[in-house]
Amino acid sequence: MGLFDIFKRKKKYVEPIQYDTRFFRSTLNIFQDFGDNINASDVVKICIDRIATHSAKLKPRYVKTEDDKTVQEKKGNLSYLLKFQPNYLMSPYDFIYRVVTLLFLNNNAFIYPVYDSETYELKELWPLKPNSVEMLKDESGNMYFRFYFSDGKKFTLPYESIIHLRRFYGINDVFGGTSANSDHSALLKTIKINDSLLQGIDNAIKSSFQIKGLLKINGILNDKDKTAQKKECDEALKESVESGGSAIVPVDLKSEYVPLSTDPKLIDSTTLSFLQKKIISYFGVSDAIFDNKYNENEYNAFYEGVIEGIAIQMSEAFSKALLTKGQLEKGEQIIFYSERLQYASWNTKVLAIEKLMGLGILSLNESRALLGFEPIEGGSKRLQSLNYVDADKASQYQLDKFFKKPKSKEEINEDE
Repeated sequence: MGLFDIFKRKKKYVEPIQYDTRFFRSTLNIFQDFGDNINASDVVKICIDRIATHSAKLKPRYVKTEDDKTVQEKKGNLSYLLKFQPNYLMSPYDFIYRVVTLLFLNNNAFIYPVYDSETYELKELWPLKPNSVEMLKDESGNMYFRFYFSDGKKFTLPYESIIHLRRFYGINDVFGGTSANSDHSALLKTIKINDSLLQGIDNAIKSSFQIKGLLKINGILNDKDKTAQKKECDEALKESVESGGSAIVPVDLKSEYVPLSTDPKLIDSTTLSFLQKKIISYFGVSDAIFDNKYNENEYNAFYEGVIEGIAIQMSEAFSKALLTKGQLEKGEQIIFYSERLQYASWNTKVLAIEKLMGLGILSLNESRALLGFEPIEGGSKRLQSLNYVDADKASQYQLDKFFKKPKSKEEINEDE
């Protein structure tokens, strides 16, 4: 059974549509795969790998919330898929890594939920890599995606059934970027310049191994004599190298060595660094993240500038596509959690634990996990400082403290 053989959306079984003349198409709403054009750059590959690697550390959870606080983690097949196995080929880490990679290569990422045709239960989640995607509408105004793949197949699915992530969303009504082949044109200009400079360095190095001089023979010789003269010079050079002796090659009056001067030009490091900076800035990656030599502040800046936005977008897109309106209204949602403090320094972690445990936010095992320690028995307990009081009772607390009636002598004697 193929990937698109079955599909279910909110208790309604929907077959992918091969073709329907009732659809109206718009040439402005066509997405085309663009990633291969920029993926040839090693700098681009490293940038996307850094983003995808850190994004893949996010933890998707199916939870129920109340008053913006997590009440409980839901159980069931959806929770299992998110936590352990989105599909039979990928772990959650692999799944998120691929989704984020496709998003940054093409400014769009599409995820197809596969449902059981009989039980209507979610079975798998698959990231798609189509060559192009077309937005269609039917006579009732319903929106559809038509996917075209490299093997020639095409499938049409309701738009609301697809998990769709976008980057640079603003120009096109549906797709991220401009949805055209020239979408990364600004980046491609820098990549091409950088590639040209690297080729120039390669050619300069190769030129240093080329001919450095000519052996001028003073006389008119036939081809046989020229070959013999050349062989004699080659043998002299070979003997000089092998013997490790003098670097001087003797010639007689019939021959004259004419040196050829070469002056290969190399590109200065400042220019190369400038071009690389332009490329990595396009993806929101700093030099420290690019080189994997970041400190706590540098990582937090990267998290807030790139990873946090991905986590929010994925949480909203997954919740919208995989949960019903009723479930969402009850407070159920899918959240991609991040443990940012894992990248903090030891002192920062200890300080955070002191503050958060005092507020009853962290349990003993959660605190141990931040420090890299294994959980302990009974570690689910939450400790809270007595120095804090409920805000709703603070006023009464102050009144009792300052206006409390003094005890009488009889009451004091009774206490004793």
